[in-house]
Amino acid sequence: MAMKFTTFRNIVTLVLFASIGGSCYGCYFYWNRAITHQELDRQQAIAVERQHQAQRATELEAQRVVDEAASRAAAVKSAADDIVRQNTPGAFWSQAAGLRAVDKDALALLDRPVVDKIKDGSRGKPYKINVYSDDKRRFNRVKLDLDRDNVDDETWTVFADGRIERKVSKKDNAVYDTIYRLERSGWQDLSAPPAPVATTATTTTTTTAIGAMPLERAVDKAMDAVLRLPVQEKVKDATKGQVFKINLYSDDGARFNRAKIDLDRDDKWDESWTLKSATDIERQVAPADDENYSEVYVASGGAWVKK
Repeated sequence: MAMKFTTFRNIVTLVLFASIGGSCYGCYFYWNRAITHQELDRQQAIAVERQHQAQRATELEAQRVVDEAASRAAAVKSAADDIVRQNTPGAFWSQAAGLRAVDKDALALLDRPVVDKIKDGSRGKPYKINVYSDDKRRFNRVKLDLDRDNVDDETWTVFADGRIERKVSKKDNAVYDTIYRLERSGWQDLSAPPAPVATTATTTTTTTAIGAMPLERAVDKAMDAVLRLPVQEKVKDATKGQVFKINLYSDDGARFNRAKIDLDRDDKWDESWTLKSATDIERQVAPADDENYSEVYVASGGAWVKK
């Protein structure tokens, strides 16, 4: 009887341990499979993210190549535009928006063969256009008399790089109180303040005071004296009776800002001065007396300094 009980107990114990062992193994199996699935999901997510990153990198690189190509094309076009604007400003700016008939006529004159001056280039029209070349290499100034009353309504400056600025006398009295710059989109108002000194069409009591004038030569002393004359659009032969001839010019009606000197009165200009301000004076010199200004000096410390 005791042996049967012991055998039964051993069988029950064996079954119990087998059940517990099976349950533990089952738990471990399912737990391990769950972990394996999670790891596979994680690895798959990583692979998908890497694929997306590679795709984004490819797209960014492609966009960079496109942007660089566009930038190079824009730079090439800009350089080409700069050359056209510098060499043929009339043709370049004729494509600007909102141009007036007088603007188009004035621009057309800028690309003509260069001479010292074109007077009344719009003969037969209600407005008068004069075009000037100060260096005989290009036209760099334009004056417009919109109603042919012999008072200039506008003066244009054509810079060496082909840019154009336009000063306007709104009251038709040669007081240029508004400045515009020509852009592809048309004339842009630079909102310049009104000229502080009132002038008339021919003469004013304003004088040009020069604070840095070198007084080394007789002609420099004479220039210092004539620049104190009442401002006019143009003073011809301000040193009449002397061995040299000085012409003065005012582009804005407020002061003299250009001058030309014929040192020996042979009707060839030996020097061309630009009077940017009372302390900023530039002097171009033609050493061979042929109006080829190959040397440039600036006023500095009461003397001429070669640039």
